[in-house]
Amino acid sequence: MVEDRLRKEALDYHSAAPAGKISVVPTKRHATARDLSLAYSPGVAYPCEEIQKNPEDAYLYTSKGNLVAVISNGTAVLGLGDIGALAGKPVMEGKGLLFKAFADIDVFDIEVDRTDVDEFVEAVKAIAPTFGGINLEDIKAPECFEIERRLVAELDIPVMHDDQHGTAIISGAALLNALEVVEKEISEVKVVISGAGASAISCATHYLRLGVSAKNLLMCDSKGILTKAREKAGELNSYKAAFARDVADGGLAEAMDGADVFLGLSRGGVVSGEMVASMAARPLIFALANPDPEILPEEVLEVRDDAIIATGRSDYPNQINNVLGFPYIFRGALDVRATEITEGMKMAATNAIAELTKEPVPDDVAAAYGGEQMQFGAEYLIPKPFDARVLIWEASAVAEAAVAEGVARVSAEDFDVEKYREELEARLGLTRSIMRNVINQAKRDRKSIVFSEGEEPTIIKAAAQCIAEGICDPILLGHPERIQAVKEELGLHFECETIDVRYDPRRRGAYADEFHALRGRKGVTRRDAINLLKSPNYFGPMMVHVGDADGYLGGIAHHYPDIVKPCLQTIGPDPNAHRIVGMYMMTVNGELMFIADATINIYPDPRTLAEIAVQTARVARRFGVKPKVAMLSFSNFGTSSELRTDRIEEAVAMARELDPTLVIDGPMQADTALVPEIQKDFPFMSFEGAANVLVCPNLASANIAYKLLQRIAGAEMTGPILEGLAKPAHVLQRGDSVRQVVHMAAITAVDAQRHARERL
Repeated sequence: MVEDRLRKEALDYHSAAPAGKISVVPTKRHATARDLSLAYSPGVAYPCEEIQKNPEDAYLYTSKGNLVAVISNGTAVLGLGDIGALAGKPVMEGKGLLFKAFADIDVFDIEVDRTDVDEFVEAVKAIAPTFGGINLEDIKAPECFEIERRLVAELDIPVMHDDQHGTAIISGAALLNALEVVEKEISEVKVVISGAGASAISCATHYLRLGVSAKNLLMCDSKGILTKAREKAGELNSYKAAFARDVADGGLAEAMDGADVFLGLSRGGVVSGEMVASMAARPLIFALANPDPEILPEEVLEVRDDAIIATGRSDYPNQINNVLGFPYIFRGALDVRATEITEGMKMAATNAIAELTKEPVPDDVAAAYGGEQMQFGAEYLIPKPFDARVLIWEASAVAEAAVAEGVARVSAEDFDVEKYREELEARLGLTRSIMRNVINQAKRDRKSIVFSEGEEPTIIKAAAQCIAEGICDPILLGHPERIQAVKEELGLHFECETIDVRYDPRRRGAYADEFHALRGRKGVTRRDAINLLKSPNYFGPMMVHVGDADGYLGGIAHHYPDIVKPCLQTIGPDPNAHRIVGMYMMTVNGELMFIADATINIYPDPRTLAEIAVQTARVARRFGVKPKVAMLSFSNFGTSSELRTDRIEEAVAMARELDPTLVIDGPMQADTALVPEIQKDFPFMSFEGAANVLVCPNLASANIAYKLLQRIAGAEMTGPILEGLAKPAHVLQRGDSVRQVVHMAAITAVDAQRHARERL
């Protein structure tokens, strides 16, 4: 019944209009006759002539540099066998979808109706000029070995048969990490591989390069262990013969006796509980046959409680999934225009995956897996497929290896791995790209940032990341024992200042004196000050006010007023600011904009609206944005006397007085602010094109607008960013992810740098 339902859902998924899973999308404008004359005749002749003179210019004028061919003859489709080229097309389209979704690589899937090696190779060579790389897929052994070998030798673009190398690269990372967990040396472990096809042979080869001793590796096919006796009897082809060992003939059961590692790349159900029971202490069992593993994890646990298990399935921990490999390997290879994918590049991919696993797992990854908490260990040996960091870590490692080995068209002098990592991060979204610049700025002069909710797991994970990246020096407020317990639970090991505000002598001493001096005329006694400072929400801002910390963050577990009010009472407003302003930076459909005021001023008067516009524009400039400010309303420039918006008109005039350089206009409707075609009806407007600073007429409209954009349009939000306080302090949103907290910490740190410069 379950399989019938899955079958129907899968068929409906693939047949829903438009049929299939990939399509071609134009990347250049094509709305006018002029556009078409550039895209095709006569304009297209010019890049053709340039490429004819210099073939390398194909990377400049065409999509070749970001285009991969997924090519198959359908002779070994996973779980289906030899079903032919056409029947394998849904799999190849699926591969294309993964390339695009995970690494932003465009794909044409090519189904070649040829099984002869020579004919297949010639067909691929004939179309190779179209592509920057070739991913071979679902081609049966042993033909796949010869096909890949010849294409690698005869083409000058990267070629990889993923069925061979993908599993090797990913399972190799899992092997390294699992051996670290069980505290075994790779050179000493006995490895048994069930299966002798393309993937098994590639895995065995890769494991030997990782450090497994050849004498400790046994491979079994359907007839038993690959032995020297079987080689002499002519039972083994040349690829299997390379793994024949001088041992007694036997089957899988004999091979697994005393083994430390089992790698299954054969078929479901071939391993029994007795075989598992015969293995060495703390065995590693990688049962990767799909959809049915060689042995199910629950069957292993019936006979062993010390085994570490991985499968190819997503419903168990430690899924060995090729999607962790091929998109990022090709991404790195394409970006440095590599001529091949070397063993060194594959090894770099394995090591990058293994090392990333040991980093704290972002909350958005955990959320994608039902909130599951993950940390390096027996049930988390490799990253999850939806971990966006894999792109940055793996692709950069592959590209760096290609450059170092001299197989890249980009020279070592022209390749900056840190800059390349930033380019990769930009592929994950405009917000990440912008925030990477902010983070880099924060790292130049590390500031101390105090977090009032230091016991919260999200804050502790963010603090660990801030330290690892050099963004700031965190100060955590809370019970040191509780903070340490959370760190241990999360598997985090870092040192930073922690303060239990209840017992800090400053609470009853200097801080109480200062707070009483600030608020005494507002009815706050010194005893009141001592009591209020028991709260980290007051103690943290006071640290900033007196200079014991450079910036403050709070709000992950509190309501907004609970954080803002103490900041106003301690840090207070900047003497040069008329109002405190709260804004959000957001990216929508690849466009960056700021929206204000969404958090502080409920119904601003004209002067406050003007200040909101000026201060939001000031923040936009800090993020590298040249502000175009639209003062939003329900009408365009007071369309009629009944629709006049005097308050906003006055605000526009005041804003221009406050900052004569500011590009600002209004009142206008939201679509007028964003759509150039509508703006043509108002030729007097002071800017053209979409506004990037949107000032709403009141807090309610701004708050509604940003939440609608976030939930319906999928806008990425950063903030709220506070402007107008005397010293840096910002408010987190309840439920912010670790990444969002880290971004706000970087913004706070950069604000602290600016404040320090202004004091000089």
